[in-house]
Amino acid sequence: MALIRRAASLLLIISLLPAIGLADEATLRISLPPVYEALPIAFAQEWGLFADAGVSVEIIGITDDQERSTALMTGNLDAVMEDMTRAILDDAGGWDVVITSAAASRPQTGSISLGLVTTESFGIDSIDALISSGQPIGTTYRSDYEYLLDELLAAHGLTDGWMNRYMYFNGVLQIAVWFGARSIPAAVLPEPYISYLATYHPANGEPIYIVTLSDFSEVDPLPSFVIFQRRFVADHPDIVAAFYSAYTEAIERINETPRDKLIEEGLDVVIPLFFEGANPASIPQEVLDAIVIPTFNRPEEPLRGQFNDVAAWMKSKGYIIDLPSYEDLVDLRFIP
Repeated sequence: MALIRRAASLLLIISLLPAIGLADEATLRISLPPVYEALPIAFAQEWGLFADAGVSVEIIGITDDQERSTALMTGNLDAVMEDMTRAILDDAGGWDVVITSAAASRPQTGSISLGLVTTESFGIDSIDALISSGQPIGTTYRSDYEYLLDELLAAHGLTDGWMNRYMYFNGVLQIAVWFGARSIPAAVLPEPYISYLATYHPANGEPIYIVTLSDFSEVDPLPSFVIFQRRFVADHPDIVAAFYSAYTEAIERINETPRDKLIEEGLDVVIPLFFEGANPASIPQEVLDAIVIPTFNRPEEPLRGQFNDVAAWMKSKGYIIDLPSYEDLVDLRFIP
């Protein structure tokens, strides 16, 4: 019997060896939103920088903000990039997540990163005209874009009554589709969607004449956040550190690479990120020429004041009950 038990124990150990090996070589599963700040991570994957750093990364495409959070919460993702509002919502939902850095970019001179836009056909030429028209505005639900829109409209005297003015969507791609079909008169859209819609139109179709009512320069911009499951950070700090090493290298490389070369090398990266299911070969040259690549900041510390302001706004709108703790939610040790 003792011999049989020893043999059984040996077989058990042998059977566990592949699993142990897989645990040491865990793949980081991350999903990115269709925003410029996600491009360095996508390029790091395309350029093989994660592999060079010794980390296996799988980028999973999810365009719906709520679905991306759900995938993180259910363990189908290890990390996401998302906005500040969504990060606070994830924490408020009782899930054990951690913010490891902020991700920001700066638009090139003469370009914008975010706009409150309409089309010429609606006859609206200013924010005040939009407010007085009573027309609805499309924005993503419970998001930084909604926060910034509230701030912008408040600066123009609309301090209440905003809830019945908004048409809510779960992702910017949905808004771009509705806006492009002229189904909503005004919307909050980031680049490159504005340039895409202003440039591209179907064969024999009429172009969309976009009017930018605001570039949101009247309010402070908000960064995106890189969020991890806290358990993954605790179990694989070496993977998170390697991820940040490659991520930072990609930022430096993008900032040093001429725009035309970036478009040429990254077409298969950019188009699937912003336009799920689109064939990069089908994008007209004039659309590619209109895309302006911003300058990317290195991973940085989230600003406590911005965090507290957004959290207070969320509580005032009933999106959360308790204010989150910056100290409990932010882990800065991986910022290079």
